[in-house]
Amino acid sequence: MVARSLDFVKTTDAAMPNKSESSSPLPVDDAHARVDQIADAALRLFARYGYKRSSMDDIAREAGLAKATLYLHFKGKDDVFRAMLDLLGRRVEARCREVVAAQGPFPERLAALLQAHHGQAYASFGTGEHLVELKAVMNTIATRQLQAFERIFTTFARDLLLQAEQRGEIALSRLSASAEDWVASLLFAAAGAKLGTAPGAEDYARRLEAIASVFAAALAP
Repeated sequence: MVARSLDFVKTTDAAMPNKSESSSPLPVDDAHARVDQIADAALRLFARYGYKRSSMDDIAREAGLAKATLYLHFKGKDDVFRAMLDLLGRRVEARCREVVAAQGPFPERLAALLQAHHGQAYASFGTGEHLVELKAVMNTIATRQLQAFERIFTTFARDLLLQAEQRGEIALSRLSASAEDWVASLLFAAAGAKLGTAPGAEDYARRLEAIASVFAAALAP
């Protein structure tokens, strides 16, 4: 009888989940993947409904996760928003890197860089209906991420300029200002192309292409 009881205890213990294992944190790679999963879901949700109308419950549902799982990785919606911008920044940076590494005439590569950075980000937020609200949220709670996002463009635009000058495609000496000022003006132009009635992603892409053509012509040797 005692042996049977001991066997029963052993069997039951084996069938019970290991509490220490179930409560242990995810491996680093898995944790990063889970954070990106949540950030990607938040990006879709914020594009669809904006920031204020999206709750942590909504984000968990969009990500296909329990709300408790969400709070294992984030303290609240502000943290999710910042992670969303980090994810978008990494995607944009990867595409910009491809553009700068590619071959082709300078005007075409400049247009492709504008599209890879500004166009891709704009398209990620859907029709742009909530861009004003989302930009206000960025300026309030995510200035570091917003500055990092802009640095992605300035870094690759500068690299593109230097490459084109080395190949004899452009003459930076034609600039009355510095190359940094030229890139800053390009940033302002790309931002201004979204003003007024929000354009669709295709219309915005065409505006970026026109901007690239004008700015590239100013550097023609």
